Amino acid sequence: MEVVLESTGIKVKGNCVIQELEPLQKIMLDTIESERSSVQIDLSEVEAIDTAGVQLLTVCRINALEKGKTFQITSVSEPVREALKLTGLESMLEDSSKS
Repeated sequence: MEVVLESTGIKVKGNCVIQELEPLQKIMLDTIESERSSVQIDLSEVEAIDTAGVQLLTVCRINALEKGKTFQITSVSEPVREALKLTGLESMLEDSSKS
């Protein structure tokens, strides 16, 4: 997995699976703790995501909202859309643009 912190937010490429989540978790938590008022994440280049990846997104969203920040998934790949749909968390995409 490749995780890039851009001026607009976080871009994730590759597999968002349990064995590869540590870099994403660190960057997301650092972003939540930073001075940024929002957390934006681009998942359009994610090739695979497992339940651990979905759980990380959910926990980071909750943490961001608790700190008064907005959390937005700006775009998703089809595997991410399917995983969120299967887990009943598709509502996380409501305020984000669809890819």
